[in-house]
This record gives sequence, C-alpha cells and structure tokens, in this order.
Amino acid sequence: MISVIRGLFMEEVLNANVSILVAQVRQAEASHKIDTTHQLLRGKHFTGPSRVVYLGDVSKALLAQLSQPETPVFDEAPGYNEQRWKLKTTSSSLNIKIHSTAYWGWGLLTSGYLNVITLEGPLNERARLVLDMTSSLGQSPWEMAHLNSAEKWLKRHEPSLSLKHNEQIWKALQQAARSNLKEAIERMKEQIDTVWSEGIDDADEWRTIIDDDLHMARQALAEDNAPGVERALARMEASLIQIKSDPEANYIEAPISVLSDGSDRISGEKTKPVKTVELTQALSAEDDVPFVDLTQLPSVDGEE
Repeated sequence: MISVIRGLFMEEVLNANVSILVAQVRQAEASHKIDTTHQLLRGKHFTGPSRVVYLGDVSKALLAQLSQPETPVFDEAPGYNEQRWKLKTTSSSLNIKIHSTAYWGWGLLTSGYLNVITLEGPLNERARLVLDMTSSLGQSPWEMAHLNSAEKWLKRHEPSLSLKHNEQIWKALQQAARSNLKEAIERMKEQIDTVWSEGIDDADEWRTIIDDDLHMARQALAEDNAPGVERALARMEASLIQIKSDPEANYIEAPISVLSDGSDRISGEKTKPVKTVELTQALSAEDDVPFVDLTQLPSVDGEE
C-alpha cells in the first residue's frame, strides 16, 4: 500500500518529459574558463582567448555525472560578474540547461546564488542523474541558505515553483532512481533463485560469492551509491553465466605437490641449491655414442 501511494505521489509531482529544479550554491571558485571565441566551457588551463567563470559546486557535480556529455556552450556568457551565466549541454538522450544567478545580497557572497536546472529527456535518465549528483554533493541542494529571499525570487522568476514543490521534485526524482535500482536487484535475485532451483552440484562456493555480491548491491542502494549497485549486479551476472556454462571452472583443485627444478623461481633472496640429474646417467646402453679411433685409418698416400 505504501509503495502504491508513493508511486501515485511521484506521478503527480514528476513531469513525463522535463524537470525544473532550483539548487542552492554553497561553494564556487575560478576552476573554469569560457572560450570567448566559441562560447564553450573550458578548463582553467585553457590558453586561448578566454575569461574566468565560476561554476559552483552544484554545476560541477552535475556536469561530472553526465555519461556522454557534449562540451557545454554558454547561451549567456559571464561578464563582470563571473558567477552569472547560462549554459547548455547534452548527454545521451538528455538536454541540460543551467542558469546561475544571484537571489540574495546582490551576489556579493556565494551563498546568495542559486542554479536553475532544466532537465529534458527520459524520466529514468533524469532520475539517475539527480541521484548521482546529490550523492556526490553530500548535501541537500534544495535547502536554501536564505529562505525568504529564495521564496520571493521564485515568485518573480519561477511562479510555477515554490520551495516545497521544488523539494518534492528533487526527492521524487531520487526515489524514482532508487526504485529503478531496487527493481534491477530484484530481477537479479529472481535469476539467482532460478539457477539454484536447477540443483547445481557443488555450488556452495558460488552461493557464497553471489550472496556477498547481493548484499553489497543492497548496501550500495541504501547509500545511494548507484555505480556500486551496478558493479555488484555485473559481478552477479558474470557469475551466473559462468555457472551455467561450467559450474566447476573456477574451482579446479591445485595438485598436492608440484615438482620444480628451480628455474621458475625469481627472487632477490638467496635460493637453496637444487639437485639436478646428470643426463649421462639417463642414457641407456644402446644410446651410447660409439668411439672411433681416427689414428688407425689408412692414409691417403698409402692408397696411392
């Protein structure tokens, strides 16, 4: 019942095609430049014609989580105020726009800035991006430093949003991403149960490995660590493939003893001398090379 209510809430809050989010900027530094020739975002070591731009922690976290990003381009380049700008980019099926602007204190302090983020594309990709971004930030971006000023700014510039509605959108996207990851874990669990039901012989080692990965996937989900969930799922899938092809492939017992002549040892330490066997002792009588006395051969002169 709770999951049904949660699903209805998410459907009511989330738009099928686009999400508009407002985030509080808490840190900003001169870590990037704008290529003034092409209006492109560049790193701080860019040597061409450029100006400094302050992205802020939210924008940097978002751009860092894009899976297939195009180079961001500025629709509105920063001027005297390096933290007031608009940029856009694409990644896979997502279109992303970020507007950085001041909402408090004339932008004299970093806490007086916010980012308006517009995400357009499939809901699952929007949700995953938001989950990864908020996890990397380590804080709630919807929590504004100056509540009254933020509310007033929203009424003037984003009348369809309120601080409460903004928070709901953030959390709904996070929950959507968590639900997708949880469903992926449950699908994998069903595959695992199917394999165990087939009665594979000597599968105790495999069961331990897969159970550990299943636990790690669930733990990563609890920590909003989506890449950790995906890595655990990939390991489980690889294990299931191996089990179906040859369940004993990775568990070949080593021989009880290994004979060596010492040539395979590479060490900086002093090695003990190794006993060797003379090859001549192994030759049989029929393998002996006959001895011929060349001094008894007749000379060429005598024949003549």
